[in-house]
Amino acid sequence: MIKNIFPFIILLLILSFNVNLNAQIIKGQAIIGQNLSKVEGDRVNNGIIRFNKPGINVGLGVLIPAWGNFDINLEVLYSQKGAYRRHGPNPDSAKPNYLTGLNYAEVPLLIQYTDKERVSIGTGVSYSRLVDANWVVNGRTLSDNVNDGYFSRDNLDWLLDFKIRIWQQLKFNLRYSYSLTSIWSGPDDALLETQAGEVQSSDQRNSMVSFRLIWVFNEQQSKRNLNE
Repeated sequence: MIKNIFPFIILLLILSFNVNLNAQIIKGQAIIGQNLSKVEGDRVNNGIIRFNKPGINVGLGVLIPAWGNFDINLEVLYSQKGAYRRHGPNPDSAKPNYLTGLNYAEVPLLIQYTDKERVSIGTGVSYSRLVDANWVVNGRTLSDNVNDGYFSRDNLDWLLDFKIRIWQQLKFNLRYSYSLTSIWSGPDDALLETQAGEVQSSDQRNSMVSFRLIWVFNEQQSKRNLNE
């Protein structure tokens, strides 16, 4: 798993080193937090607020000042997504004890606006590469390998991002993401069906809320360089 993520981290470090040499205004980010996710279209946790699958969100990032109060935000993350339900909603639910564990190496790219050096809002897209998959239903493992072909190796998400400074360079981040492409790539006959006759959709999308803490490096030096 680490060897899948390592090239992305190396790419980010090279990029940040190069920009730092040229402009001396780069800001680094250390990121750690938690995801709460679901998969729309899988008939498990569809709905507005049922984000039942927890996961970690950890990585590094760079903030490149663009113009005025706008920054370009580039990150490299290890992010756990998927769906989970311990029991079905009704006694006749056919698929309780459901777990879809999808772990990604993810590269978000956002444009961010900061107001009064305290609150930031941003939006953008994120490319993610599936590095690990686990699909378990009623205690039976249907897939434990990304090469099984049930879930797409490549995915693209839309992001909406909010940050607020809570202490010095420490910021709290709330982020919502939704897949722009289907995460399902398996055959139709592998889709599950409930006793009520409802079949999972072949158009399945990750939907996720992330709660993160971000420590920003080189923030004051970047501000001084911009002012100069």
